[in-house]
Amino acid sequence: MIEKQSPAVSTARVFAANASQRRLVIHPRRPAADGMFNVLTRLRLTGPLDTDRLERALLQLAVRHTVLRSTFALHGGQTVQIAHAEPHPDVFRLIDQHSLPAGPADESPVDALAVRLQGTSLSLDHGPVFQCTLVRVTEDEHELFLVVDHVVIDERSKAILIKDLRAYYSDPDVELDPAPQLHEVPPRDEVSAEDLDYWTRQLTPLSPRPLPDVSLQQDPDAFTAGVVHFTLTADATAALDRTAAAHRATPFSVMLAVYYAVLWDWTGTADTTMFVPTDTRNEDQQFDAVGFFQTATFMRYEVRPEESFATLLDGVKRMAAAAHARRHVPMLQILDALGLEYGDLRHPVYQTGFSYSSHDVDNSWQLDGIQIENLLSYPTVAQIELLFEVMRSHGMYRCEVVHALGAVDHQAAEDFARRFQSVLAAATEDPTRTVSALTGRVGEAISS
Repeated sequence: MIEKQSPAVSTARVFAANASQRRLVIHPRRPAADGMFNVLTRLRLTGPLDTDRLERALLQLAVRHTVLRSTFALHGGQTVQIAHAEPHPDVFRLIDQHSLPAGPADESPVDALAVRLQGTSLSLDHGPVFQCTLVRVTEDEHELFLVVDHVVIDERSKAILIKDLRAYYSDPDVELDPAPQLHEVPPRDEVSAEDLDYWTRQLTPLSPRPLPDVSLQQDPDAFTAGVVHFTLTADATAALDRTAAAHRATPFSVMLAVYYAVLWDWTGTADTTMFVPTDTRNEDQQFDAVGFFQTATFMRYEVRPEESFATLLDGVKRMAAAAHARRHVPMLQILDALGLEYGDLRHPVYQTGFSYSSHDVDNSWQLDGIQIENLLSYPTVAQIELLFEVMRSHGMYRCEVVHALGAVDHQAAEDFARRFQSVLAAATEDPTRTVSALTGRVGEAISS
């Protein structure tokens, strides 16, 4: 993003961007315009859709939530959010399927549109950062594409938007309670020298990369995403919960400890640093605000193959608690203290991550009288080489191994998923067994 004086800066309301937003705004891969930060939803709507009512409901969302009608700029050396009085004129567009250009021989015109929407980044400078495209397929079938830049939305925000959209479509004249706004969130406490010293000690020196070294800058398709899905059964979930309770730990700590053990087994590297996306919503007034409330907490642990899983769990639990207590320190500030460039995706701090949600976020789409099918429920662009995502759902855990195909092929990711389930089952059955016994073999380098 190029710093410039935009006319909008002098006429619109201008707010300082939060630390999470600043991190995405300055990301070095932004200039590539590759849609890396596009959050794309593709829905098939079947039934007597009132397109005018849907358009009005979507515009009402942008009016209700300031961040959806904002742009971002570098102004006076600082990242700012510029809140415009009206939604961007291109927020909504209705297209007939027959007017779409033809795609490749093996793609329908609508599928080709999906590829273009995913691959073309939204403009933070000019907007819109929230765009809706409705394609009329037949009189009673439509496809709705919602594209939002990640800088204005997180997982919780999706559920808020879905709830509000349903209310506006059901009753265009409904008056909802005022929505809290992202720019109204109180600033974080000042970062102390002690907090920064913790991170520099924790992350210096950094361990070698456990995954294959790939020249990401030379391969624009290196971060094309592959995803492996699996679900822990109710019995496996119950065993996990019992182990957590018996060791005065959380299910998060148990699964993170298993993740470290599997990474050791999978790669042969004992000392692994990863980042853990952390939701920073911790005030009542923030809970229903739409925006980006995520930071990255770095976690580093060195697995000792002959330690018991119980010992591994205890060490991971204490390490995670210390890191979580300092989650208010912005990722950018930590990297500055370490003398690291943000966005060097070949660096150990970006190589692998672990994402955990302890409760369901209701992202089920509903509109009155309309049957809705979510046609795109997984990412198409991986933001790091390997990310293990866990979400509790109806008494079980849904898991995804999201991997960059330029670093980890699909077969290797499937192998990782199998190993994780095997080690978790063995660890919860007998936590006194050693890590090497749980994995059943010494680590082997993966094939990419």
